[in-house]
Amino acid sequence: MNIKDKISTDIKIPISLLDEAISNAHKYIKKFRIPKRKGGYRVICQPSAKLKTIQYWVIRNICNYLPVDKAAYAYRDGVSILDNAFFHTSNKYFLKVDLKDFFPSISFDDFIEIVRDWYKKNQPIWELDRNSENILKKVCFDEKGFLPIGYPSSPSISNIVMYPVDLAIKEEIKEGKYGKMLYTRYADDLIFSTDKKGECRNFLKELRRIIKDVKSPKIEINECKTNICSSTAGSAIVTGLRIANDSHITIHKKQKDHIRLLLSLYKKGILKNDDYSSYKKGILKHDDHSSLLGYLAYVRYVDSAFYSKIQHKFFKEIDSLKKNIY
Repeated sequence: MNIKDKISTDIKIPISLLDEAISNAHKYIKKFRIPKRKGGYRVICQPSAKLKTIQYWVIRNICNYLPVDKAAYAYRDGVSILDNAFFHTSNKYFLKVDLKDFFPSISFDDFIEIVRDWYKKNQPIWELDRNSENILKKVCFDEKGFLPIGYPSSPSISNIVMYPVDLAIKEEIKEGKYGKMLYTRYADDLIFSTDKKGECRNFLKELRRIIKDVKSPKIEINECKTNICSSTAGSAIVTGLRIANDSHITIHKKQKDHIRLLLSLYKKGILKNDDYSSYKKGILKHDDHSSLLGYLAYVRYVDSAFYSKIQHKFFKEIDSLKKNIY
């Protein structure tokens, strides 16, 4: 059975509609730009509903069978940014490394080599021929054959392609070469921690070599976002969460202050604009309510002690906020 027939049977879409979705895979894509915090834009691609359905088939029937290392904490069921940070709480010294243009660095060639190896060993009932490979390329990659940001299949593919890199890194840090070094990766954020002062800097030299020697994918370290820090100095931030000197996980002081500010403004019936240049007076918009509740839910999940403090102080406001939404 060819892959097109298999997809058609599984998702109950006629071959004619499947052909249309595949042939127009790059035509009906909505693209929009999101500004980055430090300048520039990130292009997000939103595929059509039909294309998304095919991508979900690829995830269930191919991606879910390919290896992903346990060091990968993003895009995996049952793990979160809190788990990622908690894994490092036993250490004091941290190295944080960002990969430049992560998704656009991953190509179809990186992915298909892994799929071919898996196919030879498992022999599913559909054929992996040139036509099948072209379908996968058209459905899951952009016109130039690179991984788009915004496709449902892109996160899974990125973890699969990074599997050999994760293994190479873990091989380098084993046996206490850099102290009791731990490694996790949250998408393009590589986090290393150790109990031995100075070893993060020593390891960074070796990491640069590993990344440079990687044949697939052609990733590159973003040196501007590479940071060595310590929980002792209070600067250990792991995927947005702060690991304190006593090893407990909390959020940054600026985030705490921001949440207190929003609650105070809600109490007064006022909420600042995003640019903090003016005030909105009177009844808050529903979106403002939802945003504040989102912050509170996040804090309750990652730092229950801080949530208890603000709940005690703003009990009436939080209760009112929930009633207005629900």
